[in-house]
Amino acid sequence: MLDSEILAMIKFLENTRTPATSSLGIETSDPYWMMTLALLGRYYQKQSITISSLANSAGGAYTTALRNIEKMEKAGLIKRRGSDYNKKHIIIEPEERLIINFRSYCLSLKTQVGSMFGLNQDDQPDFTFGGAYLAAKIIPRPRKLPHPISLKGPLRLLLKDDPTFLSLVRIKEEVARCLGVEVEIDVLKYDELYAALLENADKQSSNYDLVAVDMPWLGLLQSRSAITPIGRLAERSNLNTFDFYAAAWEGGNCNGELMGIPYAPAAELFLYRKDIFADHGLIAPSTVQEVIDAARLINDPTNGRYGVSWNAARGHAIGQTFIQVLGAFGQPPVSLRKFGENYDLNTSSELLRPKLDTEAGHAALEFLRELVRYSPPDIKDMDWYSRIEAYRSGRTAMTYEWSSQTVSFEEDTHSPSRGKTGYLPHPRGPKGKNISPMGGYIMSVPSNLSKERVEPAWCALRWLASPEMVKQLILNGSPVNLRYSVAADPEVSRADAVVRHVDALARLDQLQHWCRPAIPQMNDMTRIVGELLHDHLWDGHESKNLLREMEENLAGLFEGD
Repeated sequence: MLDSEILAMIKFLENTRTPATSSLGIETSDPYWMMTLALLGRYYQKQSITISSLANSAGGAYTTALRNIEKMEKAGLIKRRGSDYNKKHIIIEPEERLIINFRSYCLSLKTQVGSMFGLNQDDQPDFTFGGAYLAAKIIPRPRKLPHPISLKGPLRLLLKDDPTFLSLVRIKEEVARCLGVEVEIDVLKYDELYAALLENADKQSSNYDLVAVDMPWLGLLQSRSAITPIGRLAERSNLNTFDFYAAAWEGGNCNGELMGIPYAPAAELFLYRKDIFADHGLIAPSTVQEVIDAARLINDPTNGRYGVSWNAARGHAIGQTFIQVLGAFGQPPVSLRKFGENYDLNTSSELLRPKLDTEAGHAALEFLRELVRYSPPDIKDMDWYSRIEAYRSGRTAMTYEWSSQTVSFEEDTHSPSRGKTGYLPHPRGPKGKNISPMGGYIMSVPSNLSKERVEPAWCALRWLASPEMVKQLILNGSPVNLRYSVAADPEVSRADAVVRHVDALARLDQLQHWCRPAIPQMNDMTRIVGELLHDHLWDGHESKNLLREMEENLAGLFEGD
């Protein structure tokens, strides 16, 4: 059961208890139950809770609550520790016993709720609690709004040349008809979009109503107050946040604030040619060693076939590769606080430092050195576009690629990779897990948008991210889904293979953001790491202390935080 489902279950239990007790006309409370919900609610939001806040959640006398906390501690359900930020504060955390017991309870309750509403084991064996499964299975086309959004002039969008946004461009006239307003769209390449966002943020009034933001840019744009928090707008409109993939929804949050709606989320996958692997008697690689072994066996330079393609060009390309491969070895690139099996994306900036010169860092570096041996001769200049081209054309049998870019070969009738590709999470290192870095784009409202346009812009955004529109984009070429309800539509599952695979990763909680967290330093950090690593591998600047030098070069980015 996903953590996001348990959080949905907690909110369900909290929201149903108060109406039940009030309708009975009696005052009743169970302090243990109330504190358990408060504690685990914070835990599954990756937030801590002080002993005083936990006691206040009990709904009774403070001193009685403290005694009950002591009883829970003696029973092995909770534990105390000092706060990371203020040692005078005592933090309460759930023990593993409480987590396991509550998860088991939620799984049982989920099964009962599903059974009551007809989602039985034969019909929907793996439905997600919170997803909109009770809606019609065939999602209709987008409907025209009852009233046009109240904008003077056109709805102005700044987007990326990503397949999802290009699908939106293709149906722009339908969008304009449904919203009742003209739509203008500017589509830019990656670096151009980044520069345009920063330039637009410096203007007195925004040129755009909605902008596309790469998830790792979120920390920087938030620190510069370039985009507007929209949490209150989402709450007021009763947006079903639990219908979004948890990892996608998390990508729109930064430092506890909702900064945008996921719109073109993507997972970086590991792709391999199933036919070539079968010819060599190989299994799908789940570890980095299996990748190396397969690449060694498949590599055949004399016939123009190589083992693997990947981002290795100087700067952001190889920098992103190293940082995300490091995640496959179980470690983020900065000192995020460990939280359960993952990491706390809301770790205070005061605690953040670059973290590369580690056992995991050296293992990831050695892995990339090995990959070079079985890569095409132009590997040192290979970026996002050329790595997928090498795979699409059949030059390589494996590659790392964002799920949003798989259309380049799946829609190419001449590509030998079409229909013969296996989709996997990142192969893991010795102490890592099979996870996929979550990235892609959210849609945000600029903070300098004139006040009278904010509400209409939000209405447009909510409609653009509706299940009907998400399905329509997929049917028009988008390889990206972001809602459980859309994944349940049989017309969508037939439309694109990668949608099904990413949906499976979401259900297994294998999509993670901590591999490339949205901190203000991330863009510069990726560039610096990529420059030093490229120089080390190809430009004769070999160093036994490369990772330590990286940390030293990055230290200035974190000074004063």
